[in-house]
Amino acid sequence: MKRILIAVALAAAVLGTAVFEFFYVGGRADSYTARITQIDAFLKQGDAANALDVCRAVERDWDDETGKIYTLLIHDYADNIGYSLSKMRVHLEQGNLDMYYAESTAAKKGLASIKGSEYPKFENIL
Repeated sequence: MKRILIAVALAAAVLGTAVFEFFYVGGRADSYTARITQIDAFLKQGDAANALDVCRAVERDWDDETGKIYTLLIHDYADNIGYSLSKMRVHLEQGNLDMYYAESTAAKKGLASIKGSEYPKFENIL
């Protein structure tokens, strides 16, 4: 009977951790995507100063959070997103909006990819 209780407790712990990771990664990906969309909106309104401020904040927050994200995801995914965020800032500072939008799109796709990788689908489990 003890073995069954231990097995149930371990299964509950694994399930709880998986649910936490699913909601944490999905929530953070949605948050960063919304902030990048906010930067895009500032640029469309012609407010480059606020766009640059938000972009710097997003990059800084991503850098602060990578330690947590690295424990949950493959490092390459997080690195690529961080790289895109850095390039977004540089392009904004240089006033190169075409390249900014290209990196913005790449960052959004990367965030959507990590969110999609957390769904309990067959290909994600293998």
